[in-house]
Amino acid sequence: MAAVQTLPPRTAQEPPQVEKPALTVTGAVDTSGKCFENGSSGRKTGSIMTIVGSAIANFSDGYQQNLASSTNIIFNHIIGTHVYTSAIQTRISNSLLVGSVIGIVLFGYLADKFSRKGGMLATSGLVVVGTLMSTLAFQVYSSQGVNAMLWFMTIARGTAGIGVGGEYPTSAAAALEGSQEHFDSRRGPIQVLISTLQATSGSAVCTFVYLMALVGSGNDLKVAFHAIYSIAIFLPLFVVVIRWRMQDGMLFTRSNFKERAIPWTLLLRQYFWRIIGTSAAFFLYDFVNFPNSIMSSVIINSLVPGKNVRHVALWQLYLALMPIPGVVIGAWLVNKIGRRWTGIVGLMGGYVIIGFIIGGCYDKLTQDALPAFVVLYGLLQAFGHLGPGATIGLISCEAFPTAARGMGYGIAAGFGKAGAAIGTQVFTPIRAAAGPASTFYVAGGVGILTSAIYYFLPEGNKTDLERADEEFERLLERRSND
Repeated sequence: MAAVQTLPPRTAQEPPQVEKPALTVTGAVDTSGKCFENGSSGRKTGSIMTIVGSAIANFSDGYQQNLASSTNIIFNHIIGTHVYTSAIQTRISNSLLVGSVIGIVLFGYLADKFSRKGGMLATSGLVVVGTLMSTLAFQVYSSQGVNAMLWFMTIARGTAGIGVGGEYPTSAAAALEGSQEHFDSRRGPIQVLISTLQATSGSAVCTFVYLMALVGSGNDLKVAFHAIYSIAIFLPLFVVVIRWRMQDGMLFTRSNFKERAIPWTLLLRQYFWRIIGTSAAFFLYDFVNFPNSIMSSVIINSLVPGKNVRHVALWQLYLALMPIPGVVIGAWLVNKIGRRWTGIVGLMGGYVIIGFIIGGCYDKLTQDALPAFVVLYGLLQAFGHLGPGATIGLISCEAFPTAARGMGYGIAAGFGKAGAAIGTQVFTPIRAAAGPASTFYVAGGVGILTSAIYYFLPEGNKTDLERADEEFERLLERRSND
């Protein structure tokens, strides 16, 4: 059995706490050779840089995901719907999702086995490469034709998707562990503000850049295309600069699988129901949320008189801004009423109540009251971001010990992206076969099912992450002695 390393003692500046048994880590090595203290200014700066880097990365990811909406409008107008069919539109949208699933699973493992920092630098690089490829789409169109361009976009978006997906487990784990060191009582709100809020804000900024490019270029769609994708290149480059100064958290330094085999059977047996619960909730939320977000541009485009691209973009911007207050309220609620009940409130208020209202009044709203439709649609999204949008990632992070946090979160988020891909694939035919109102009834039904699952998810509000790691390490020690 590998040597046992005992955690450094708490600093004298910390308030008195109930004495805990020292966490012993079998095979976990502090590669820096330094004894880190919670109160050291260097570590606090490193933790803050980790949190800031994760926030900007999530902003970049939100921007990336919203590129699909504007890209769909641009291609519909330039190429035409007879070529850019719903099947091709879905293929390009799903390429980002499929890439995300690969990135989530791959980097979830790499982040636990090797390093949070290394994984995050690699993911940022992939986002840069994939986005840079996308900016060349119309050059491929001119030289190789439309079919080559559409396949080129599929590959480019898939490459960016691997990086976007890899951000989920690496950033979520690193940010949670960084905030636990110095801001533990506020780690829940911090996690929501640097993840969901930033991703939602990135989506709104992407729409704003698209609108400003249209205004500045006189509705030149090719200029708008290059503008939105050029900005998308610089965001992850800025993240790389920030991340050079970040460091792996103390929890990860103390408990990891860098020099020991991962006990897959033990992890599955010990955390099976948590994996099932978080994965199911993630799957169902993204099954509804992602296609609804992408389809918003298609719905608005079909309703705006004359299909003026600038007017469509303006309505898209309204829709993109409305979820932001929901996220802020969700960040406040996660400590007030807990993670689970915040999720349930958002699901029942948004997808169930508002979803059924929109479904029942769809024709009336879209024919006679477009502003009212946009407000209700925005409220549906706001409640979704207040509830599961703000909490499912946080719950999935807190549900697993540090040594397996990237993998546990990665599996759950991977199922989420699979749900998003499937939802994107099935919502279009559902809408075509049963009418546009049917998708809102589906959202309401899924909201009821997800609320039931949420009730059984672990509540992490009072979870002591360090104590949870101690229990996990003792479990590993007992296993190694058997």
